[in-house]
Amino acid sequence: SLQELHPDCGLSNRIRVANHVCDLAKAKKFEEHAVEAVWKAVEDMLTPEQPPEARHAVLLLLRAIIQGQGERLGPLRAFFFKVIRDYQPSNEDLSDRLEVFKALTENGKDITYLEEDIAGFVLLWMDIGLTADFLHVLVNLVKFNSCYLDQNVSIMVQKICLLCNWTTASTDIEVALQVLDAVVCYNCLPSDSLTVFIITLCRTVNVKEFCESCWKLMRKVLGTHLGHSAIYTMCRIMEERAYMEDSPLLRGAVFFVGMALWGAHRLPALKNTPTLVLPSFYKAMWCANEMVSYEIVLSITRLIKKYGKELQVVTWDILLGIIERLLQQIQSIGSAELKSIVYELLTTVEELYEQNGFHGSSDKFFSLVEKCADKRPDASVLTLISYRAQSIQPAKDGWIQSLHRLMEKFFRNESRSVIRIKVLHILSFVLSTNRQLYEEELIEVAVIPHLSGIAEDRDLAVRRQATQLLVDLAESCSTHHFTSLLDIIERVGDTHTHTGSIHHFTSLLDIIERSKLYSLPASHASRVYELLIGHLQLHYKNKYKLTPSIVWGSSVKMAC
Repeated sequence: SLQELHPDCGLSNRIRVANHVCDLAKAKKFEEHAVEAVWKAVEDMLTPEQPPEARHAVLLLLRAIIQGQGERLGPLRAFFFKVIRDYQPSNEDLSDRLEVFKALTENGKDITYLEEDIAGFVLLWMDIGLTADFLHVLVNLVKFNSCYLDQNVSIMVQKICLLCNWTTASTDIEVALQVLDAVVCYNCLPSDSLTVFIITLCRTVNVKEFCESCWKLMRKVLGTHLGHSAIYTMCRIMEERAYMEDSPLLRGAVFFVGMALWGAHRLPALKNTPTLVLPSFYKAMWCANEMVSYEIVLSITRLIKKYGKELQVVTWDILLGIIERLLQQIQSIGSAELKSIVYELLTTVEELYEQNGFHGSSDKFFSLVEKCADKRPDASVLTLISYRAQSIQPAKDGWIQSLHRLMEKFFRNESRSVIRIKVLHILSFVLSTNRQLYEEELIEVAVIPHLSGIAEDRDLAVRRQATQLLVDLAESCSTHHFTSLLDIIERVGDTHTHTGSIHHFTSLLDIIERSKLYSLPASHASRVYELLIGHLQLHYKNKYKLTPSIVWGSSVKMAC
């Protein structure tokens, strides 16, 4: 057979015989020095000028010899390794050569006789044949022979990270992550590779199928001596202007930092507090991007729900700054989903406030709620109004103007009945508690400007509540404003002339008349009397039925 492999026997015949020797090599043990003899007979078939089928046949033969005669090769392992490494052209027949290398090293597990050269070979192959197939071998090389790769680990990590960032093949990414995992677990991630490693994971975590594996790998790194450096690196990424438009990278950094420090599987060994990292979240929003903002909302909502009661003023200041920017952003970039979770975030803080667990600036928080009050549910606005009402008292600077603003925003410019009625209740309370000293000013600033048009209000419940408030105020009013109040009450009566309204209105006038009958000035009683007579005449004119009590009460007073 060896004679038939001689160059004089013709290429096709030599290829046929080489294939036959392949079968023999797998099935039988060769005699001593037979492997060397076979190699000498076929080595010329690997020269660059030979056709591909010739080189292919020799590489198959080498693989078969290694697989069948492996334990007897000894130093020949190093020789065959150099054949594969120094192959010319270096970028030809990569797949066949890799198969020989895999056979030679048991898929990267055994590098006996190759220890000194393996690191250089790995770098060479990463330049010419960085495929998923080779990466599988590299995983084993790192796991079983990491000490021989130490000097080149940084370059390896950088090349693998580069592959992750530009490839679109999910198989390549999957195996690349396995190699990086092996480096972290069996070697030691070099500190000079940390930034590129983190950037790669921050981008790759955005791919749904790799999200979990990226988080597990990041968690391992965060659990090493590089943990705090990793958090710092991600914060720096969020803050750097160079990355401000790289939304997948920023989103990944926000996700990892939040998960590591206050997520379901946080790392207690990390001592970075929310106060240290939240300013970076804020800076990540320099360039409005929905993907980044969405992740920030998810992260800080998780923080508030889990640890909200433990957060102090300084942390809340940063959080409220982030919420303020989010509210600004959703005016321009927000999808329905983003707007929804931003408003849910406000609700989460409100719930904390109602449980007395909010330790931030209530004033700043409710100012944010007020900015989007028209988008908030009734309960939220009622909480806001109740908070605002606390500062409407003489001890507070500008309290009457505060009442005026409350009436302006939540009564005149509001359409929801329950909110408008709540504001009227607050106005009524403020009037009842501060009437003696501030009646005139309150009527001038908070009552007449906002209730003068109540007669035209289409909301029956609001109109009735406001009219009742005016009547209560008019009962005890002894200043010149009484006439203005009565004018408003009269317009209500004139505008709403159906039976029910006139009965109600006449009853209200009756109440005022009784209170004014024996008090000065007499002009007040006289004015109410005239108004009452006018409305009684309206009853008769429209043939409305009067209840006996109203007629009798009015008659008694007229007699008086």
